[in-house]
Amino acid sequence: MPIPPSVAEEQVLQGLPPESTAVFESSGASIVLPSQRPLHPRAMFAALLAILAATAGLYVGMDYLDGDSGMYTHRQLIFTQSVGAPNESSILTGVIVDGDGAPLSNYTLEGHLAYRRNVYANTSDNGSFRMEGIDPGQMTLDIASPEGDRFTNLILLNAPAAFEPTGFTHLVFKWPSEAEFDNAEELSLGGNWIDLSESQRENSTQPYDQTAAAMYDMFGTGFIGLGVITMIVAAIGVKNKNTGLIRTATVTGFFSMGHFYLSCGFGLIAFLLTLSLIKQE
Repeated sequence: MPIPPSVAEEQVLQGLPPESTAVFESSGASIVLPSQRPLHPRAMFAALLAILAATAGLYVGMDYLDGDSGMYTHRQLIFTQSVGAPNESSILTGVIVDGDGAPLSNYTLEGHLAYRRNVYANTSDNGSFRMEGIDPGQMTLDIASPEGDRFTNLILLNAPAAFEPTGFTHLVFKWPSEAEFDNAEELSLGGNWIDLSESQRENSTQPYDQTAAAMYDMFGTGFIGLGVITMIVAAIGVKNKNTGLIRTATVTGFFSMGHFYLSCGFGLIAFLLTLSLIKQE
């Protein structure tokens, strides 16, 4: 059947439309990886503060490990713990030996307490003794031999720790030799007296329990460990331009500084600086 002329003119395709050439143009945008971005100045400043905190942590740790010198000694730390501790919350045990280490029996001990009557004890056959119901902190302790010689020390007593109701202190006293007593002060009732309490007070050489010092050594080791971790994490964070690692370093640095409260403030400022960068990450 033939196609009507009008339909044929409208529907018959006369040819394909002209082809247009595709044009590709660069917008100048590029993909930048996080490690390629420059580190924000606030993040760099936070890293420096974290390293400063870590340095303080190392110093504090070494200070704790050095018990006889530094900012805080073991004696100062033990005495500080005793301030405000309950009265009659310490127990003193120990041994009295001669110059060869042999135990001395039947020696009398008298502990001088500040606000109530003194406490007494005697050494047993193996030279040991036990005194209960005494106050934490400093106490003058007199030791008397059966012959009437007297040996006086200013000692440090541990306060209760954590949830313990009682602080325990164990000391070993070496009895002076006869030659030392011969050159000592004579007592009116016979015998000689060696008094070390005043020199121990002035020179901070009071006898104290070495096991208590071990606890502070443990804290010192912890502070040093946190300081080293902080330095390593901060350095890796700066190298990789990772704000999250720097933030972690500020947290570990904050807890490494112990009694350096000013440095704790530096650690807190560093942590807040890294928080201010979260929206920009």
